[in-house]
Amino acid sequence: MIIEQFREGKKSLETCEDGIVVTPAHIAVVDGSTSKSNYRFSPLGTNGWHAMNVISQAIASLPPEAGLEKTCQRLTAAIEQEYTKAGVPESQLTAHPEQRLTASAAIYSRHHRCVWLIGDCQCLIVKEISRNTSTFSYHDNPKPQEEVCAEKRARHIEESLKKGMTVEDFQTRDTGRELVVPDIIASCLCQNKTFSVIDGFPVLLSAVKTVPCHDASQVILATDGYPRLLPTLKESEEYLARLLIEDPLCIRLHKATKGLMKGANSFDDRAYIRFSTTEATNV
Repeated sequence: MIIEQFREGKKSLETCEDGIVVTPAHIAVVDGSTSKSNYRFSPLGTNGWHAMNVISQAIASLPPEAGLEKTCQRLTAAIEQEYTKAGVPESQLTAHPEQRLTASAAIYSRHHRCVWLIGDCQCLIVKEISRNTSTFSYHDNPKPQEEVCAEKRARHIEESLKKGMTVEDFQTRDTGRELVVPDIIASCLCQNKTFSVIDGFPVLLSAVKTVPCHDASQVILATDGYPRLLPTLKESEEYLARLLIEDPLCIRLHKATKGLMKGANSFDDRAYIRFSTTEATNV
């Protein structure tokens, strides 16, 4: 049973690169990766938006009993088909992984009673101990270089602020982001070699995190647009709102590779869904 769900783009819902999938067999959030190339696979939206939609459709058509390996093969094939339709050679995408359609996903399998974290998504497992007592188990699967890039960006911005630049300056042009983009692009060469993503190339299964949910009463799935995943949507949104007031550039309380830009409502797109596993037959 779905308790609550929400998705929002940092600029608008129409351009949101994060999606939610709900079927009788699977529940998922999908996070399309921010485009790092001018090449576009679809005239309708960014590569992240397109990747999210393709993968969401593939998850919706998964067989109920599909295991992790079969799931990854199906999602990989869906993206690979987009490359074929666009006529983009594999050699080009091998040399320039930043051009790939790339996404992360947190997928709950009702048949296997577990969550698969393929790339940089997160989940919160709720276990009911008694009528008034529950325990919460948090799980994520961040990219190895993300923290390094976030630290480098934060140092650059902090030094610039000391020299007289303002928060508003960086909300108009984030030179800290510009500084780390080459590092982020270089880290793409490690996709499905040291960390897992869905990008049309075989998913590195050893880097997928499997979270058992056999004794869970509720499961919460979210993209990394939520800097802290809390037991309710209201709490998660309130924490995000406080962060954007106290640390809009995302350089102190929540160091990230991008911050709140002028005209945006957050530093990233976001998707959140909370559901009961004890009443999964009603989904």
